[in-house]
Amino acid sequence: MSEVGQGGLFKLVADYGTSESWLQSSNEHTLRMFGEDHHKSAKITPELTLQAPDGSVIATMDHWAYEWKEADKGAA
Repeated sequence: MSEVGQGGLFKLVADYGTSESWLQSSNEHTLRMFGEDHHKSAKITPELTLQAPDGSVIATMDHWAYEWKEADKGAA
């Protein structure tokens, strides 16, 4: 699995602990909405990571959260 979105696409990674799934889209907002909806309805709640096309983390949502936590842009 590539760490960087292909062709300038944003990437949503769902980590279930034993497996990982991901989706890509040119629309960051669509991935945020999809991830939040899936997180609320999933029987097994994943940890979510939203990545920019360059692979940098934009936001995360752990399995206990109910909303996105924006990445600290000052962290390097």
